[in-house]
Amino acid sequence: MITRKQLVRLTENAIDTLITTFKATPYSFYTENDLHCYLYTQLLNGFSRKKWVCKTADDKESILLHKEYPTKERYSRKVLKEGLKKGSRGHFDLSIWNPEKTEERLFRVKQSTDFKREQQTFVAIEFDLIEGNDGLDQAIHHLKMDLLKLRSLKNEIERGYSLVLVRDWIHTDKFLKKIRDEVAEEQEIVILYAERNRDQKIVGTLSQKPFLNYKRLF
Repeated sequence: MITRKQLVRLTENAIDTLITTFKATPYSFYTENDLHCYLYTQLLNGFSRKKWVCKTADDKESILLHKEYPTKERYSRKVLKEGLKKGSRGHFDLSIWNPEKTEERLFRVKQSTDFKREQQTFVAIEFDLIEGNDGLDQAIHHLKMDLLKLRSLKNEIERGYSLVLVRDWIHTDKFLKKIRDEVAEEQEIVILYAERNRDQKIVGTLSQKPFLNYKRLF
């Protein structure tokens, strides 16, 4: 079985590889989904398939790594509110289940109110690719929604990562200025910012949570 420590090491090394690639050739990725797929492949190839395999309490054979795995909390994306009884569940761009709990929990619950019996998302990764004429308010809203999901106690995340990747965007300075108060004191989630414009390359963390040897930008 893969240990949680091994999963964290693999996750952070894979993120580092993604950031290095983006910094060197940002247009290798056509869409945000390309970023998801790249990191998913890096993670999956980090161990043999046999090590990724797990069994669930309802006797399903699965693997620990999943794309678009649902949150346990319900949200109103429009007003950034959680704890709703009738709101929609969110989804994590990439997630890794807790290998120590898979046999205690179900692959998928039948009743929509019994989310606690679903797998624990040990690692959750959110992406935000921003470029060109993308709106400033939309980018800020996207980041706040990602952080809302990653911070939620109900979602049980132990390792949360928010990856903000920016290329040739017209609002970079305003974006960093406006989100500073939102993220600068964050101590539990890694918020990693990578910017590649024609004239500069910037990579660093926006939160207080340390990540490898990356320096804080705030």
